[in-house]
Amino acid sequence: MLTYLPEDILLDVLQYLGVRDVLALRRTCRTLHAFGGNDYLWHRLIADFQLPLDLPYNTQPASLPGEELQRLAIKAIRLDANWQATKTRVRGLRALIDDKSGQYVDQMQFLPGGKWLWTAQRALKRESWNTRMSLWSLEDVSASHRVWSTEVPGLFRSCTLVQSSEGECATLVVGVCDHREVIEVHNISLEDAKSSQYGIYPTYPSVKSKQLQIVPHPRAPLLRPIIHEIAVYDKLLIVTIFALDTGGGAGSLQILFVNPVTGATKWVDPRFAQSFSFLWVRVWGDYLFLIGEVNEDFVVQVYKIPNPFSTPANGTPPTSPPPIGTNDDSDDDEESDDYAYTDLGPMVAEFKGPTPMAVPGHHIAQVSPATSSPSVAAVMFYHSVHPHSAQLLRFSFDVTTASVKLMDISSKDFPIGNESSAQLAQVGALGVRGVWLEHNWETQLNRVMKLAYDPQTCTTKVGMLLPPDPELPFTPNMCHSLAFDEVSGRLCLGMYDGNVYILDFV
Repeated sequence: MLTYLPEDILLDVLQYLGVRDVLALRRTCRTLHAFGGNDYLWHRLIADFQLPLDLPYNTQPASLPGEELQRLAIKAIRLDANWQATKTRVRGLRALIDDKSGQYVDQMQFLPGGKWLWTAQRALKRESWNTRMSLWSLEDVSASHRVWSTEVPGLFRSCTLVQSSEGECATLVVGVCDHREVIEVHNISLEDAKSSQYGIYPTYPSVKSKQLQIVPHPRAPLLRPIIHEIAVYDKLLIVTIFALDTGGGAGSLQILFVNPVTGATKWVDPRFAQSFSFLWVRVWGDYLFLIGEVNEDFVVQVYKIPNPFSTPANGTPPTSPPPIGTNDDSDDDEESDDYAYTDLGPMVAEFKGPTPMAVPGHHIAQVSPATSSPSVAAVMFYHSVHPHSAQLLRFSFDVTTASVKLMDISSKDFPIGNESSAQLAQVGALGVRGVWLEHNWETQLNRVMKLAYDPQTCTTKVGMLLPPDPELPFTPNMCHSLAFDEVSGRLCLGMYDGNVYILDFV
């Protein structure tokens, strides 16, 4: 009998079991139920648990008691079972916005964990487009509410939302186009937001904000910058730019460093991005990860993040390039070092996908959003081959101050419908779950699809999450935007009629 064994031996035995085995063992008798809640045991079990846990923000599993880890593990197992099932059941549904003005949500993004949601809506006022941005508290989804809102001139381009290490505030960095490319930086207190509640159009709470204009480099005045993506590193903004050649030449991808405090900018030497046909930027530790397609491969290139705004020896801080049209009579040979391109230095590491891309340059790609964990997933949909197919790529890294090492890499192909196209794809950083909207060209009907990757068996399942005619207050044909959180399994759908719904699956 196990209960007759000394505790130290019993503890050694249980460490060879998995989480599901220990949960089953705890149901056998009171003695094993009590012993199976041991903190040390659960810290060891969770270290090998392969499903993502919905942990409190910036919390390590080792800091939680065994009973709390068991609760989180049970929640993760139930979500995985529901997600892997042929027919996934919606466990919770909540209408977040009921906006009868018809100003539908164009973009939305969860903070990791699905407890906070950022939304952006277009608003046409006096023949000019504005962007209304809001932050929503979903801590208690039954009492979800808007806690912050502001309106800026121009159309939304891209945004990133970063929570502080203590979780007390968030930095919202958003790119908009108002006849020029502009970056808005907003610092929002989440502690104040928890005690605040506003209606559809709240008064604007006090918030620190800054506006930064993006101008072309003086060496390339005909390249019009268009903001593609924004990443944040300490007090540095890293902006991925598509440079549109207004002179009729080919456009290019470029990278721009921005100091949000001074407004100074530094362009990265174009040669670092020119080999990419599409590009995403992620930051982990002190390293810059360039992610995208190079020739026939999906590639991750790693560089040490430079200090582009270091003060020169003469003590004069660097300045931004002058706007277009500024007169400069200096010779090119005497051009200020302030205007020189930033060099990323030697490549620290390069990692390629295990298999070439099925149809390079002819696909729809989506890379997972930035998270604190050094892992990234990407999903590619190939509609120009028959039968239509898709590919899931997963990378995880070990990032230290001294090096970046590849911990795991995998590639999985899966079929998709031949009479359909994928839209609004979202995949989590771990590559365990993903969603997208599938449009059928023949029936003109949409359905929401799901991707489920099993880390234990290394198998991928694809199935229908929501049919074209679900027993819900909406249909997928009404869907215009979506956000997805892989860890909590929370899905947010924005509709053309202005409504927004939160769906939970556990």
